Amino acid sequence: MIRTKNSLDLFSYYDESNNVQLTALLSGKFTMKNGCLLFGDEDGYITPVFDTKASNIKVDLDSKTVILNATAVPFDTEVYAGGGFIEKKNLPPLQTTGNEKCLTDRVATIHSIEILTPELRRKFLLDWDDKPKP
Repeated sequence: MIRTKNSLDLFSYYDESNNVQLTALLSGKFTMKNGCLLFGDEDGYITPVFDTKASNIKVDLDSKTVILNATAVPFDTEVYAGGGFIEKKNLPPLQTTGNEKCLTDRVATIHSIEILTPELRRKFLLDWDDKPKP
């Protein structure tokens, strides 16, 4: 189920191929640019497309927050997302669509998010220095 506040329409799809999704661990931030919700980092931002099979999505423009499966993430907060990247032309049929100008040629398919914390960084072994961990 997708709920939005302040009339922001989101791109979503429903994947009925199977119950198991092979996913990547993406990192980035949600942000608003030119009236579009985007996901990415300093290297670039692309359209997030949410899998409604696994997601209950809400974007609140007043509080500048994305809520996905009860995880609330303020805009411009670094997160890990379960999902992947795909070319727009290879997307499954879209269940809901936002403003066409917001759909980038390459998109991030997202079905889960977690705020990036020091504990989560350690869990995924993202601290690559040689210093002992406390």
